[in-house]
This record gives sequence, C-alpha cells and structure tokens, in this order.
Amino acid sequence: MTHHHTLAIPLPAHWTPEQVLAVWELLEILTEHIGHRYAIALHEAMAAERQSLSLRQTSLFDDEQDPF
Repeated sequence: MTHHHTLAIPLPAHWTPEQVLAVWELLEILTEHIGHRYAIALHEAMAAERQSLSLRQTSLFDDEQDPF
C-alpha cells in the first residue's frame, strides 16, 4: 500500500471560513466512519506497510554491503 501524501489536490482559494469548516467536519466524519467500518483491514494494512518499510530500512545497513 502506498500513501499519497504528496498528491496535489487543488483547493479553492475562495472558500469562506464556514465552507472550510464544513469540509473539515465532513472529512472528520468520513475518517471516523471508514475507521469503524474497516478497522481490522486498516490495522493489517498499516502493519504490513510498517513491516515493509522496516525491511527496506534494514537492508540499507546490510553487512555484506558495508563499505568499511
């Protein structure tokens, strides 16, 4: 699973503070509902991603490739 934290989503510059708050609240509600509905799958996916990241990080320090 890949996170798209760098995904550029253009946001309107003309929103009022009330519109921004409404969108923010909608996203919070959506996040909560997704979390409740898919909690187990989310935890499994996050654990797999952490394990994958951990494996990639340890391979950077592989003794066989140690230049010293």
